Amino acid sequence: MGAVASVKARLGWKGLKASEYVDDGFIFLSTPNIKGPKIDFYSVDHIPAQRYYESPEIMLQNGDVLIAKDGSTLGIANVVRSLPAPATVNSSIAVIRPVEKLNSVYCFYFLASHYIQSTIGRMKDGMGVPHLFQADLRKFTVLLPPELEQVAIAEFLDRQTSRIGALIEKKERLITLLEEKRAALITRAVTKGLDPNARLKDSGILWLGAIPANWETRRLKYLSNFITSGSRGWADHYSDDGAIFLRIGNLTREGIDLDLSDIQRVQPPPGAEGERTSVNSGDLLVSITADIGSVAVVPDNLAPGFVNQHLALVRLRSDLVSPRFVGYALRAASLQAQFRLALYGGTKQGLGLDDVANLLVTLPPLSEQARIVTNIDSAVRRIKAAVSKTREQIAKFQEYRTALISAAVTGKIDVRGSGAEQAQFDKCSQIGEH
Repeated sequence: MGAVASVKARLGWKGLKASEYVDDGFIFLSTPNIKGPKIDFYSVDHIPAQRYYESPEIMLQNGDVLIAKDGSTLGIANVVRSLPAPATVNSSIAVIRPVEKLNSVYCFYFLASHYIQSTIGRMKDGMGVPHLFQADLRKFTVLLPPELEQVAIAEFLDRQTSRIGALIEKKERLITLLEEKRAALITRAVTKGLDPNARLKDSGILWLGAIPANWETRRLKYLSNFITSGSRGWADHYSDDGAIFLRIGNLTREGIDLDLSDIQRVQPPPGAEGERTSVNSGDLLVSITADIGSVAVVPDNLAPGFVNQHLALVRLRSDLVSPRFVGYALRAASLQAQFRLALYGGTKQGLGLDDVANLLVTLPPLSEQARIVTNIDSAVRRIKAAVSKTREQIAKFQEYRTALISAAVTGKIDVRGSGAEQAQFDKCSQIGEH
């Protein structure tokens, strides 16, 4: 790389602080700005003139290739195709400027290829804090076809990756629509019931509106045996093989089931404190310090588990309510409003147990709760399966894009002629169908 491009970056920016940012200054790119298909020059910080002119070597030009050289985004690259205003980069980005025989867009795609990304991956695995030095970047070997062929490869990949990107965007929009459908379905079922012709009455609550005439609203404290939260200072009890220690990360915004893909375990202390914070099947969990409004219901088959101090544990009365109905009710968009109200416009740092106890839920007869839960569970499973399938398709598109880039920049496919274009179009279509 060093033979055909210069590599420049700044380390630390002489103690530049966020307090120096200005509203009307020079564009200051960070790694989130280069993660998309195009560089985002607008959702950026700005620095004053004296800071910008400190480093003329990284004042951006059209054709510069940018690569993230620090942290989890290590290796992400982009190319400056059109510079809307004077700009520079922060210390997490290196500027690669081709000087001869190297086309900028081809260089960008070469950096995005599996060959370079796997090289960076191997380097990352051996680091405490992942970092690419300028010397590392200069040592990268670049395959260098004739300049006209580089241009042909770059134009081919522009067209093909644009097409793949549009397909990915379409799939992502489908996921958004499915998630909106799930949210609307839950809200409708737990606030209006399953009968579209049911007679309604005014709930008397402004943010809730009308509910079925045979329903009521009740506060959690009247539907539960007790409400508590986890204990502080259990870090000393963490263990590799103890009981499950439930945290806010185990609650999701996608439903009311626990996400146990990442769990912490503890060996709880003996005595009442451990017993108080242990969970039973059907317990309702509510986040009270972060991601306010997330809820989950403890399933029947959960191994022994405990909650940490960031979760409220509500033990519901099975003679009055279905735990899953209450969980879905608190996930409903209209009932989520009370979480925001409990935070007093954002001035509180979290919810107290009194706030949790006073949460309102809509309450049909117990038999109707069961029917509604069955209906929602079935619909949520179908939507979850559709979302999962769509995400798999997105992953395949992304894998295919990486493979296509690698094949093109290493000469494994001939990018000339309409035949190459049609072959890649057919492959994209096959991915979208499965």
